[in-house]
Amino acid sequence: MICVRLYFKNYNLYRFRVEGHANYSRHGSDIVCAGVSTLVLTTINSIDAFLDETISINEQDEKKGIIDCTFLERENGVYNAQTTILLKSMVLGLESIEQKYGEYISIKKLKPKDFR
Repeated sequence: MICVRLYFKNYNLYRFRVEGHANYSRHGSDIVCAGVSTLVLTTINSIDAFLDETISINEQDEKKGIIDCTFLERENGVYNAQTTILLKSMVLGLESIEQKYGEYISIKKLKPKDFR
């Protein structure tokens, strides 16, 4: 199963961690993994290419299906509206996948008090 953790401060997403594999189908034809990977990597690459936003990749392991990404300005309370739109779009796409393929992906939204 793919586990997505979304980290929020003041209702603003500043970090996300995606971990695991869907196991919906065999490697190379798993549409759930492909959809999640496409959404997440396109969001990271778009923010990096088009916006003035510092991105920290805390962990990345393709074999384990891990990407852990923090947006440092957002973590410190500085929110770029364009980054917000791209991140909301990514979350909308992930939630759409979860609605259809919920047994293969789980999304948890965490606030600072939930981080323990």
